[in-house]
Amino acid sequence: MPINITLGIVARNEEQNIGSTLKSIVAQEFNHSYEILVVDGNSTDKTREIAENVLKSSGMPYKVLNEVDFGFHGLCFARNLVLDKSNPESHYIAFTDADCIVDKKWLQNLYDALEGTDEYIAGAGGPRLIAETGNKKELVINAFLTSFLASGGNPAFSKRKVEFIESIPNYNAIYKREIISKFRYDNELIISDDNELNFRLKKAGYKFRYVPDASVWHRETDSIRDFAANMFSYGVNISNTVRKHRSMVRINVPVTVAFIIYLILVAPLYLWIGYWALIPLILYVIFAVSVFIEIILKTKTIYSLMAFLLLPVQHVTYGLGVLYNLIMNPHKKK
Repeated sequence: MPINITLGIVARNEEQNIGSTLKSIVAQEFNHSYEILVVDGNSTDKTREIAENVLKSSGMPYKVLNEVDFGFHGLCFARNLVLDKSNPESHYIAFTDADCIVDKKWLQNLYDALEGTDEYIAGAGGPRLIAETGNKKELVINAFLTSFLASGGNPAFSKRKVEFIESIPNYNAIYKREIISKFRYDNELIISDDNELNFRLKKAGYKFRYVPDASVWHRETDSIRDFAANMFSYGVNISNTVRKHRSMVRINVPVTVAFIIYLILVAPLYLWIGYWALIPLILYVIFAVSVFIEIILKTKTIYSLMAFLLLPVQHVTYGLGVLYNLIMNPHKKK
């Protein structure tokens, strides 16, 4: 049977997760043939060994690659490697992350959303759901990231009834091979892979279908320090994409930068205009309370109080990442 879909998973030091991720992938109820291609980022743990063992016993066509064997290191390069090393018969390229569990109908739902669509539908994607865990801190951080309020109602994080989506995050995505092969990922961006690629596709007139039933359960860190480091990294990398595409600026970038500037100036502003200077802070506290209420209703744990820390940590570290990169690398090539 000819290969219809190449499913790519990019991983690094995921020995705790890669086994269950791949087991959910090989258990797909899919009416066509697909191959699995794992690209490892030179892990120092047993990620490649576990992936090889799970896939070898599955009887499915697969490859496990170490990206450094092919040169450049980075997430965008790894995704391009999936394109380059996939079976030439594959009509579609799908992606999920090495810390996800996919629904047994996940691949079928994504495939059905694309098969037979017109030439301007480039891909499809579904929501990010909270992976089952006994770790309350992980649960709350995951609930925060998938919060309707905290995410601004983004369908990629909070399930909604919409037909199309602005961008399909690559933890839950499928693309038409003939289209994505023409655009490819930008190796120079390292991390901002899906945002930048999807932006170029949208700019060229392509659309992405939203598939709410293509369920992916995403694991998350239980460490606020790691959470902050991730947000800082996202800020650094989104500033690279904004530098490349000025029109890619979204409200989250200027708002988080303005938030940092406000926190720096709030004391002198208070001395100058009095209580009026506190209005943005009061509104922010009201927003934080709303996010907390949403999260505690979702998780039903006292650890939901972490929301009052996660919200400012997210905004401050993200904004600092943007500012750091723009200031420290002002002449970086566009």
